[in-house]
Amino acid sequence: MDPTIHAHIERMHEDLVKRDSLRLNADWLKQALFNVPRHLFIEQYYDDEESDGIARVESPIPTAKQLEAIYSNRGLMIREDPHSAASQPTLIFSMLDDLKLTHGCKVLEIGTGSGWNAGLIAFSVGDESLVYSIDLQADLVEKARKHLSSAGFNEVNLRAGDGGLGWDGETFDRIIVTVGSPDIPPAWIESLAEDGILVMPLKTRGAGDPILRLHKQGNTLTGTFTQWAGFMDLQGNFKSSTENALEPSSDPVVEALLQEEPTFTPLPAYVGSDCALYLRLNGEPMETLWEYKEQRGMHSVLLDRELPVLCVPRSIREPKPENRVEAYGKPQGVDRFIARIEEWINISSPKITDYHIELIDPTAPDDVAPHSYIDKRPNATLRFSLPDVPISRD
Repeated sequence: MDPTIHAHIERMHEDLVKRDSLRLNADWLKQALFNVPRHLFIEQYYDDEESDGIARVESPIPTAKQLEAIYSNRGLMIREDPHSAASQPTLIFSMLDDLKLTHGCKVLEIGTGSGWNAGLIAFSVGDESLVYSIDLQADLVEKARKHLSSAGFNEVNLRAGDGGLGWDGETFDRIIVTVGSPDIPPAWIESLAEDGILVMPLKTRGAGDPILRLHKQGNTLTGTFTQWAGFMDLQGNFKSSTENALEPSSDPVVEALLQEEPTFTPLPAYVGSDCALYLRLNGEPMETLWEYKEQRGMHSVLLDRELPVLCVPRSIREPKPENRVEAYGKPQGVDRFIARIEEWINISSPKITDYHIELIDPTAPDDVAPHSYIDKRPNATLRFSLPDVPISRD
């Protein structure tokens, strides 16, 4: 291996193992990085410093600048229309850790992308013929096939098709989804073997795309959210905009409300994805804005279209640090918003990772147990519950 590439991989490994969640698997992580080098899977990525906005990776040895980008801990947009990205390495390895791969596991990946994740999975299970990966974009699948071959993986099963429909006629010990899905398609559940694990980003209005890990035992699937994340959207038959972030200029109600002068009210706590999920589970109309006051990002907000009211929680540093809500529309919406936040605080401010999550029969009556909540999607109904004992904190 070229000494410069070797040095970049070493530095990436040193950076990744600084994170507690990856430190325990430091030896495996290092082997994976050297056996499945990321630069073999990136042909181009978007870079504002390039004249046309695209950095085309030189082969066989990328430039120093390209290696710096490829072996940094950040996601890379590899195609704009339709979108495709090479996810942030820490997120990829954290999801693989959630998957609990062992030698001999048969794995389905939804969302092939560059093929790097499929290569890492093949390395992990010890038999590349046990790895299946599907992507809606046929040209990406063929590029991934070439990338995998360059890394020595020629027997990974690749297919162009609708990932929401799974892989007909096969069952899997593990299923990993690398696109944000607003639902859990039936095929994923049906093709998951007994004692199998499903790891997927579940698009959740107001709370982003938290990673859901479900374990199948008999007829039950239970699990937790393991971390917050953000992903490209699932395409195909199960594509839906119901959980997507809103572009203010494209939403007449939001655009009209933002024309008003806001009121400012102090908040008792910072409102992030943890609080936003609690509010959503309690029936509050939480949404995510892509932009607020010319700041791009994921802004969790309450948007009641009937009142109407828009509540935007902010953490302000100047002129003095404070948490506040900037509200547009009816003032009674602000009171309700603050009351819900106080409820969340009073039950120990549960994090997204504190909930026990169970896939349940959609025809079952809604559970009215304390701190139990129902989230109904078109195909999947999830019950979220919190323990009756106080939630422990680090």
